[in-house]
Amino acid sequence: MRTVCIILILMLAVSCQNKPDSNSSSKAPSEADLIEMNRSLITRDRGEITEFISKSDIPFTETGTGLWYNVITEGNGKKVVTGDNVTFDFECTLISGEPCYSGSQTIRVGYADAGSGVTEGLQMMTKGSDYLFIIPPYLAYGHTGDGDMIPGRAILLYRIRIREIN
Repeated sequence: MRTVCIILILMLAVSCQNKPDSNSSSKAPSEADLIEMNRSLITRDRGEITEFISKSDIPFTETGTGLWYNVITEGNGKKVVTGDNVTFDFECTLISGEPCYSGSQTIRVGYADAGSGVTEGLQMMTKGSDYLFIIPPYLAYGHTGDGDMIPGRAILLYRIRIREIN
């Protein structure tokens, strides 16, 4: 009986070894595969954004990076540049309309932990400007989201009003 128990324990130990799953590939995706996956995600995001725009009465313009904007009110004075301390009011929602964040914030442009879409958008604006932005995931929180209100791969709507530029 003792021998049978030892044999069963050995068989169990051998069968529990960490072996690769025969259904999965242990090979990492190639650079070409990763490029194609990114291209596919960007195309899907752009389709969702253009569908949203077609259903709204708001005219948006797309920048070369894929940031979309609508000028609600154009301010005056100098444009925001890297290094400026900018105070602004904002509302952030998912493209579905679900609210995420709102409030007032002061950041040093280019040095703060703002997404590249917000940074690019701020640099289009002057004091008193009021813009609406559509920010695709790759210019916002990417695949991971912010770990709180914004899920991964989220397309965001930001309304930003510049109060001060120093």
